[in-house]
Amino acid sequence: MAEIQVAKVPRAKSQGYKRSLYARVCYFYPQYNLKQASELSQRDVVLLLKTADQIEALRMLNLTQISAAPHTKKGAGVKKLTEHFKKVAKNG
Repeated sequence: MAEIQVAKVPRAKSQGYKRSLYARVCYFYPQYNLKQASELSQRDVVLLLKTADQIEALRMLNLTQISAAPHTKKGAGVKKLTEHFKKVAKNG
């Protein structure tokens, strides 16, 4: 009788990329673990990461404005920034 050996299946290159995406989801949304993130649809993963990137970009923009505001002419940037954050806080 012939002996058959099992061949190893090469690992897909994109698998590491997918795990990286799932890890990003877990970083921004701690309620998910890797297993739960991998069970989400690709559409949901992309939406979660896009939203997290937008929130992070807005946060960095706010921090940049905060650090630049005191250096504006007569501190006008501080007043403008204060009014902006008051509106944001009032609207939710």
